[in-house]
Parts: sequence; C-alpha cells; structure tokens
Amino acid sequence: MASYRKYLIGVIFTLSLLLLAIPIIASPKDSHEVVISEIAWMGTTDSYTDEWIELYNNTGSPIDLTGWSLSAIDGTPAITLSGTIPASGYFLLERTDDNSVPGVDADQIYTGALGNDGENLTLHDGAYSIIDQVDCSSGWFAGHADGRVPMVRSALSGDGSQSSSWTHNPRCGTATNSTGVSKTCPLTITYVGHDLDYAVYFNERATTAITTTISHTTIEDALLSLIDGASANIDIALYGLNRQSVVDALVAAHNRSVTVRVVGDDEAMIGEYSTSYQELISAGITIMTDTTTSKIQHNKFLVVDGNIVWTGSTNFTDTGLTLNANNAIVITDTTLANIYTTEFEEMWAGTFHEAKTDNTAHILDYNGTQVEVYFSPTDLVAFEVWDELASVDQSMHFAMFFWTDEMLSDRTIERIDSGAEVYGVWDQLGAANSYSMDEALTEAGAQINIEDFAGKVHHKFAVIDVNSSDPMVVLGSYNWTGSGAYDNDENTLIIHDQDLAQIYYQEWLRLWSALEPKDIYLPLILRAFLPSEIPPVN
Repeated sequence: MASYRKYLIGVIFTLSLLLLAIPIIASPKDSHEVVISEIAWMGTTDSYTDEWIELYNNTGSPIDLTGWSLSAIDGTPAITLSGTIPASGYFLLERTDDNSVPGVDADQIYTGALGNDGENLTLHDGAYSIIDQVDCSSGWFAGHADGRVPMVRSALSGDGSQSSSWTHNPRCGTATNSTGVSKTCPLTITYVGHDLDYAVYFNERATTAITTTISHTTIEDALLSLIDGASANIDIALYGLNRQSVVDALVAAHNRSVTVRVVGDDEAMIGEYSTSYQELISAGITIMTDTTTSKIQHNKFLVVDGNIVWTGSTNFTDTGLTLNANNAIVITDTTLANIYTTEFEEMWAGTFHEAKTDNTAHILDYNGTQVEVYFSPTDLVAFEVWDELASVDQSMHFAMFFWTDEMLSDRTIERIDSGAEVYGVWDQLGAANSYSMDEALTEAGAQINIEDFAGKVHHKFAVIDVNSSDPMVVLGSYNWTGSGAYDNDENTLIIHDQDLAQIYYQEWLRLWSALEPKDIYLPLILRAFLPSEIPPVN
C-alpha cells in the first residue's frame, strides 16, 4: 500500500511539472471599454451602400485607437483604426466616403461591405486582445433592410453577441462622431389649435350578413353623403371599386363641376374592378394608377373640399360596404386634409411606392389629443406601430385581416410576458396564411378568435390600453405585413383619444361576442384548465 501511495504521489508531481511547463493562454480581455454601439448594416434611405459603424467609449478617459482593429471573421470589412475616441463619447466609421451620414463628419473612412445576412465583428486593441465582439453570423439581431433601420446597442456594457443587447433604432438612427455631432430625424409636433372633430362608421351587417345587399348600410350612406356634399373637389385614392352607388355619386359630382381626381391600382383597374373604373373614365374622370405589378396602391381615402378626410379599411365595393367587417373615420380639419392632399399629389403626379418621399408632418396636437399620421412605404409605419406597442401596459384588443410581421408580434409577446392581456379577432383567410402570427401570439398567451362570418374581418385596427388614462387606436388601410409597410401605398392613423378607443373597443367586442366561445384559440396549456368556460374579456 505504501509503495502504491508513493506511485500516486510521483504521478501527481510529474503532472504538476508538466502543467507548469505549459504556457498560460490568456482569455480574451473583452473589457467593453470600447464597444460597437450602432451598425447601419443595411445602408440608408439614400443608398444601401451608405453603411456606417459607431463605437462608444464606456470609460471616463479618452482612448487612443491607434493600432486597434475592427474586422469581420469573413475578412470584410477589415479596418485598422486610428484616432482618439473621447471619454464617454463616440467614434464614427463611414464606408467608402464621408457621405454615408450626411451632415456628420466621419472620424474614419473604411472600405468593405457588411453582409445583409449577418457578420461576426470583433474589436481588438493594439495588443490584439478582444475588447468587444458582436457575433451576428446567424443573422443581425436588429435593424431592418427594407426600412433602412440601423441596429443600436441597448446595453452598452452587455455582451455584444447576445440579441438582448441590441434593438432597432428607427427613422435614420443616431450616428454620432467624436465631436458629439449626431444625425437624428426627430418628429415635430404641429399644434392645430382646435379640438379633434371626427365621426366613425362600421358595417353593422358584418356579424349577421349571409351575402351582399343592394340596400344601403350606415357606412355606405355616410360615404355617399360626403361625396354628395362636395362643392369644389374630391381627391380619392382607392383600390377596390364596384359599388354602383359610389360610382354614380362620383360621376354626379363630376357632372356638377366638382373636380374629381382618382388614384387607383393598375391591376385592380384591369381586373375584377375594371367595369367600375372604366365607368369613371367614360364619364370624363381621370384616373392615375401605379405601374408596379408586385406592389399595390392599397389606400382607401378621400379628401373633400380640402377640409375633410375619410379613411379606414373599407374598399368601395359591395363586399366592403355590406358584407365585410370594416371601419371608416371621417375627420374634419384642414391641417390633416393638407397632409393627405400632399400624399395624394405625389401619386397623382405618377410617383408611387418607394419613389415617394417622406414629406409630411406626422404628429398633430388637437388641444391635447394627439394624432399621428404615416404613409407607406416611406414613413416607417411598422416601426411607429412597434414603438407604440411598447407602451401596452394593460391590454390590447385587435381585429385583423392579415398580420405576418414578426417584429410586431415579438413586441406584443414582450408585453404579454410583462403581464398585459392581448385579445384578437382574426380573419380566417389571414390566419390560414403560413406566415400568420396568430399561432405565435396564442402560444405566448394571447386569446385569439378566428372568425366564421360569411364575409371577411377586413379591419386593421388595434385598441391599446382602452381603460387607461392614455388609450390609443391604430387604424387605416395598412395590414400588419411586410408588403403593407415597405411596398404598398397605405395610410395609418394612431389616435390617442379615450372616446375613440371606446368606440373601436365596442366594435371589437361586437365581433368577439358574435363568435362561439368554444372557437377561441387558446394556448394548449390554458385549454387544459378551461375545458368548458372562457374567462370574461376586460
């Protein structure tokens, strides 16, 4: 036994000597003294090649970057840094030239494109120790190619290779150089000077109708009254048109010398709605359409006499006005009418889709009631909705035709995880889409009801925190899809108003109550505990 112990001691001693002989390999420094703080990997609205990268100094002292490097694992870009990053300050790298971020001087110019499918970026100091790493080799954690939205570090001292350390930085980002000059695109507030004047209409037949009808509905009569009351001009942007009463009213307005201008969709005009489009043309009304078959002019708005705006989800069709669940809001205000006219004028001049510009005011204040207005695809509407969804505290109630935008569902799931209650009425066709977000939301805890009406749930609205001090309604022609946000011509209003929130909530509740409780699409775990009764909706 003694000899065996001596043997073990000898082995342990020998191994110890061998371990001491092995050189110690230092672990990466990864100190986060300086971090990669923002990346415009998709370029900017001016050009997809206008990429830029921003660094941030987490320390209280300036740092000389001479001899440092920032490189991608695939070899492009590979940047040898020089210059100084100030204490608690930034350092801006612009690709190819100093025009990537207009109005902000680059601290250094580099070459080499970032891949839109992701990169693994590493920041080394002069001793080649790793100071920061952003491993997005499986895809960028944030930012958006179509929206030209950069990704920004939300945790400046956190692990750059964790998705939780990053988020989107909408509009134009906040590229900042070492002198503290930033590129920002803030939205200003226009103070209108009077109360918000609106009326809201829904298709009351939607929950009971079996087919369309030639009898007028309330929403139809409101539309006809608006057209019949025009005295000077009607600008109408439409997609579907086959309701004869609407065609007749527009022709009658034209015949009494009202200037009627129509913007439509090229495929709709030569497709199922060709007869009604042609009837307007034959009466002498000019129609301007887009010419891009993969994108549509999907608006459904009117501007009457430069003072009244009609908008919402309603196509001017038999189904839109008498069968489908739709909504329309009529706002009387010259300021908003001018904004919609500016958008109309672009399309009337033949400029559609991404060729348009973001050239209107976006936030209006009606004696304390805030109205936000955005047009697709120029105004980053998905990110404006994404931003509003972050404020969901108590509840969200929505009625939706199509929702396939994962970014918006991820934001909603965040709010569910924080305790908010989410309820939705979804159209069958939209829910059947393979990219639909209904299942993801349901599994996260949302309660979803798939409609079984004869018509469609064609709404695109959400009511946020209906019983709070600051409820809001998102509405318009925009389905929550990539096409709706980045391809089609659409319009969206976000209105902070308690009365309006109650009106839209009541419409949501009407749809919800008309559907069988057993059809509510609950998470599987909830179904097991609620076999016969669905909890009441708040």
